[in-house]
Amino acid sequence: MQSLKLLAALLVCTLFIFGFSQVGTLVTNQWLPHTNSFSESTLIANAEVSNTSKTDALEKVEAAKNSWLSNGTIYLEWAGELQPFPKEAFTFYIPESVELAEDNSQNSLKVELPNGTLLEQIELLSQTSDIFSAMDTEKLKKDLEEVASHLKEGDHTFSFSDYLVDDEVMDQTNLQITLNIAGQTAMTELQEVLNGKEIKLRGNEGFSVEAWLQKEELTLSDEAASVFASMLFELIAPTNFGVVERHISKELPAWANEGYEARFQKEKMDFAFTNPNTSEYTITISVNGATITGELNGAPLPFTYEVKQVEMQTLSPKTVIQYSATIPGSGTRVKETGKNGSYVQLVRTATDASGQISETVVYSEDYYAPIQRVELHALTKPVVTTDPTNPNTIGNNTGTNTNPNTNNGTNINTGSNTNTNTNTTGTNNNTNNPTGNQNTNTGGTTSNNNTNTGGTNNNNTGSGNGNANDDDNEEPGTGSGYIGK
Repeated sequence: MQSLKLLAALLVCTLFIFGFSQVGTLVTNQWLPHTNSFSESTLIANAEVSNTSKTDALEKVEAAKNSWLSNGTIYLEWAGELQPFPKEAFTFYIPESVELAEDNSQNSLKVELPNGTLLEQIELLSQTSDIFSAMDTEKLKKDLEEVASHLKEGDHTFSFSDYLVDDEVMDQTNLQITLNIAGQTAMTELQEVLNGKEIKLRGNEGFSVEAWLQKEELTLSDEAASVFASMLFELIAPTNFGVVERHISKELPAWANEGYEARFQKEKMDFAFTNPNTSEYTITISVNGATITGELNGAPLPFTYEVKQVEMQTLSPKTVIQYSATIPGSGTRVKETGKNGSYVQLVRTATDASGQISETVVYSEDYYAPIQRVELHALTKPVVTTDPTNPNTIGNNTGTNTNPNTNNGTNINTGSNTNTNTNTTGTNNNTNNPTGNQNTNTGGTTSNNNTNTGGTNNNNTGSGNGNANDDDNEEPGTGSGYIGK
């Protein structure tokens, strides 16, 4: 009996203590909410709720969500093109998240992303619904919800290529180019060094011929490396890859196509480009006898790219004449035959799925100067052209006539040849120096100053007029003739 009383007493005490604790908790929750707080080191998403009541925690988490919606962007990426994802598409269950939050831990928010919204965004970016069957959309959905449930700050990018499960969709880009290297000195070298090699072009990274050769511990002559670089330059032409460094030669090499040369010179001239896409691409090289082939495979590109030749000019060389004492007689010798130059411009266009051109850029603009033709000519005296009907060249001549005369005087006559005559009367023979024109002039008793135009051995009659016995007579006299040789 006594033991039963003791047992009853213990039971009553137990019920009292349990009931008091429950009632105390209820009273505290109802009348003292400030004491119903989370303990230290408690977070809900990125909101710090330590020593905070659930009511205040709700407000803090709501403010953190609104800040997350306003700052930072979630991007979906496909084939190098980025598309912002609407954060408003997420459904947040904040009260439930606060209620279920645990002390001394980092708690996530309960978030849900509707499947319909996600599939709509995927199709909008990829421009096709066929991608759904080749893509793990559930994994993408979970990764998106993970960012939202923790309100992760900053920008976040999700590439479709990371969620593809079908390799056929992954390898939609397939490009190939072949260069003919038959007869080139670098043919054997290229086959021994590059045949079967692969180049991995990682997303958002650059590529350099010189750096790649060093990394792979490969050695190529400058000519062989130039062939390799030119092949790469032509291979990436119909892509969105950007060329960072490129050089050309003074003359277009025989193995290069116009507009696609990329010269390499160790430690001086490199060829480099970048892959602006997030996806990785692979270049496979094969050298088979007289050809070198490059093949590019990877994810689809943002647009369809095409390179066209919009301008091509052939520049003819000029002829340079040089005189040499070693050339006999009137002979000539060709020192340099010369060679045509050229100018070429290539333009790359990007076309979207609707057929609209979204971008046009100059891919290359190359100028090769012509090599001038050089001729060596003999040193000869130039031949003077004469009138076949008259051996004399028409012109003007000035001479002086000297004859004995008792009457000295000088007559000033108009004309280009001035002759001073000292005559008394009659016919006067004048000799014009320095060309020696023999003219017969008839004058008066006075001195006549005649202007004669004539030539050697030309017996044309010139005339002169003056006043008798007047030494100061300045009436003009005239004469005509031809200038001699």
